[in-house]
Order: sequence, then structure tokens, then C-alpha cells
Amino acid sequence: MPKIHIAKYEPNRLGGGWTWAREFAKGLGGRVGSYEESQVYVIPSPSMVEREEVNRAKADGKFIILRLDNIIRNSRNRNTGMSRMKDFALMADVVVYQSEFAKDLLAGWVVPKQWAVIHNGCDLSIFNDSNRHESPVNRYLYSRFNRDETKNWEMARYIYEREYRVDPSSLLTIIGQFSDELREYNFDFYRNEKFQYLGVVQDPRALADIYRNTDQLIYTYFNDACSNTLIEALCCGCEILDPYNMANTGGSYEIMQMFDEHGALYFDSNRMVKAYLEMLS
Repeated sequence: MPKIHIAKYEPNRLGGGWTWAREFAKGLGGRVGSYEESQVYVIPSPSMVEREEVNRAKADGKFIILRLDNIIRNSRNRNTGMSRMKDFALMADVVVYQSEFAKDLLAGWVVPKQWAVIHNGCDLSIFNDSNRHESPVNRYLYSRFNRDETKNWEMARYIYEREYRVDPSSLLTIIGQFSDELREYNFDFYRNEKFQYLGVVQDPRALADIYRNTDQLIYTYFNDACSNTLIEALCCGCEILDPYNMANTGGSYEIMQMFDEHGALYFDSNRMVKAYLEMLS
């Protein structure tokens, strides 16, 4: 089996392609190699890699795998996000879409030589529902690792506010990145709602324990292609609180369907890694 280089792999970074790369590298084990020793070059997301790096991999004859989830916003990438995606897709030997939603969304923009749909996975030795911590208090969680407006914090805040009116003993845990103003002014809560803000949680085991201390994940992501947060929360036994049907947008419907049909085992990262390796055999 050839060595595989994951472009821009930084194990301590979280969110989107960074989290996926960490799980992928863990599943590959000894197959992960340096650029020089690897025959396969994997791009976790077009936004993580510059053109010069991909041009070099192509010139060096690497087998290029490009992973795609959603549009790459030009407003956040100096007006180069989608053009970079298209260029990388033309150079790639295989394009992997995170979900059927991602494939349908990007069809016609990227025209790959070969493609596959492979849902994300997680480490079930960490993200599992064993030893869940029960509590008489209704415990809610909202999690995001960036400030993307499609994560809909304001929607989540309103959902919890309504839940708190019914049960003033309930508690909301908030994790991720938020503005200084939101943190300073109590995340815009004004009824003495009970919440705790834990910042960005880097350690996967600590994150899994937060899930196991949660009854319901407040899910407000719009058109997320394949939410790591949703997968991890389900595998840790959380119920999903989704009054606005955000889990029917993007690839979230596919996650919920696969979980209902196959349970947490479907989202084992080993399944995901095996699907990638099968493309190289």
C-alpha cells in the first residue's frame, strides 16, 4: 500500500477539513508519510491548500485525491475559493464528496475524472455512548468551531430561551468561537438563563465527555455537507433538538438516515478510511 500525504495536516486544529484530517490520519496509522516519500497526495479542502502546492504534486506525479464538502466562499478567500476548487478538481485523479448533497451541489462546476461519495467518520473508541452521565437537569449543547453565519447561533439562542422558559433549571453549554461582544454581554441572554461557555475544546476526549453530559444538541446548521458535530453527538447518545428542521438541509438528512438504519457503527472512521484505501487498490 502506498504512503499517503495529507496536505496541511495539523493535528491540533479543529473544524471542517482539519478535524477530518485528524481522523483520517489516525485511521491510516503508519500509511501516513511525508510529501517526499508519499505517492498519494490528499487535499482535505481546497481552502486549506495553495495552488503552488497542488501544481507541485501534479508535476511530481502524485495521485491526487480532492475532498469536497460545500462551496468555498470567495468572500473569505480573496475571491479565489471556487476557482481554486475548479482548478484542483481538474488536476485531481479522484474527487471525494462528503455527501450526496455535496455532489449534487457542485455537479457541473467540478468535472472529475473519477468520483466517490464518502461520509465522514469519527473514532468510536472516543465518541461513544458508554458511561453517559445522567442528571435531573435538562442539559443542552450548542457547538461551533468558527463564526460561520450558517451555524445560526441566534437561532440556537432563541431555541434555548424558549426551553428555559418552560424549565428554568435547564442548562446550556456553549463551545466554540464567538465575538468578544457576545461573550461580554452574556450571549444576549437577558432572563438569567443558565449557561456555561467553555471556549474551543481541543481535546477530543474532553469533547466526547461534554457530549455524554448533554441530553440534547441544539442543531441549527444550514446546508452543512457532513457535520462532524452532528455525527459525534449522535455517536455519544445525544438527542437532536431541531425545531426548524435544519437536519433536513444539506447532508444532515443523510447522516440522520444512516444513523437510524445502521447506528453508530456506520460512522466508524475505519469505514471511512477503508473506502478511501479501496480507491487506491
